[in-house]
Parts: sequence; structure tokens; C-alpha cells
Amino acid sequence: MASPRRTLHSEIRRALRLLGVAQERVIDVHFPAHGVIGLLINKSYEQDLRSLLKTAKVKTNDEFNPISESTIGDTKWRENSVEERTTYAKLLYQERILAICLRMHKSHLGFAILRYFNKLEESDHHYIGDAYLAKFEEKHPKPARHPRPMLVSTEDSEMH
Repeated sequence: MASPRRTLHSEIRRALRLLGVAQERVIDVHFPAHGVIGLLINKSYEQDLRSLLKTAKVKTNDEFNPISESTIGDTKWRENSVEERTTYAKLLYQERILAICLRMHKSHLGFAILRYFNKLEESDHHYIGDAYLAKFEEKHPKPARHPRPMLVSTEDSEMH
């Protein structure tokens, strides 16, 4: 989605609510480039969301590439080569997705999102590398599993 000006997350959420978008289905709202609004949603909600946006005459940009060198707004990168800017854009994208996942109250959801992006083909511009799964696990280690105590003694179970 496009945004002609700097927009607050709350404004986007309010606009989506007015369009009839189920707020619980929008995992995150982010701004991957100037004038672009990104919505992180469950894949199963994509068609419903597209339908709602189309009905409301909201244009979507299916060609947007979050790792394109054109997404970098910082002017100090203008002098760098296209390859360097593309590498930096990919780093920014992956760091942004990691930050979104780390902010989630339900860490298992953040890990599931990263794992989904990690399972994509490396050629997919939404792909997230293994290093980001490791970074997530470093910040949110899985709880240690403790074996459950036996409720019935082994002696009792042998008698039956």
C-alpha cells in the first residue's frame, strides 16, 4: 500500500478497521520504504485482505521488492554501487523482520514467522537467512523441557 506522507501505525490500523479489515489478522504494520506501508499477515488471510482493499479502491504494489537498492532512503548510500546498496537493503529488510518478531509478545509466533521466511527459496526477496533464526533464538531461548513426573508408580502399573 502507498502512503504519501509520514503516517502513524495507529492511523493505519484505524484506516484498516474502517475498511473492515480484521485487526487480529494483521500481525504488524511497518514502513519498508518511503511512501510504502507493509502489512505482515497470515498467508491464509491474503485473498480476503486483497478483496477488502480492492473494494475500497486501495492500490497495492505487488511489484514492491523490499531488498531493492531503491528502498534505501539514506543519502549517504547514494555513492555506493548498486550491488552494495542491494546488499545493504537486504540487511535492512532482514533486520526489520527480526525486530518485528522480537517485539512480539508471543515469542513462538515470532519464531514461526521467521521460520516461514527462512523456508522460502533463497531467490525469493522475502527470504530470511539462518543467521536470523539463530539471532532470534539467542534473544528468546526455548524453555527447557522437564520430564513430567509419573502419576502412577511403576510398582502399581506392574500389578494391573
